[in-house]
Amino acid sequence: MKIGLMRHYKVLINTTKNWMSSHDFSEWVKQYDQSDIDLSNPIRANLNWDVCYTSDMQRAIKTAETIHYGELITTNQLREIQINPMFHANVKLHLNIWLILGRMGWLINHHSQENKYLTRMRAKTLLNTVEENCKNDENVLIVTHGAFMTVLRQELLHRGYIGDTFTKPKNGWIYTFEKGR
Repeated sequence: MKIGLMRHYKVLINTTKNWMSSHDFSEWVKQYDQSDIDLSNPIRANLNWDVCYTSDMQRAIKTAETIHYGELITTNQLREIQINPMFHANVKLHLNIWLILGRMGWLINHHSQENKYLTRMRAKTLLNTVEENCKNDENVLIVTHGAFMTVLRQELLHRGYIGDTFTKPKNGWIYTFEKGR
């Protein structure tokens, strides 16, 4: 079985201010989650994908529809790791600082972020479903989000899959994995 991990296409969000309070950052995250994606350069799949699992978020579904022409299996298990401000204050920080703090908070399992153990369990549960429901000769595409892709990749490697390396996955790029022999 080959598994392809794909991050949705680039999100089209017009960020008018980069310096924001914690409240502003929360609003920016909501806006990001509702924004459209850039479909100007869809990729051509280098493989025929028999099955496609996708996050139930609109940006992932629209991305999956450009690659896979059959039925999509949508699931909230493939949603992005939720990101929140690590603290609430009127102090203004740059957007990138809020993003870094949020991901660092997840790494240290800070109470403001999604629980890291539950995130890993989501990845394990999803991959269990894929392995149970798909045949060994099928190619399975999984369309998801950047941070969650890194968790999926770690779980695939733990299960003996061999594949592409990435630190921060590129939007619209498919990284393939195959069970080691």
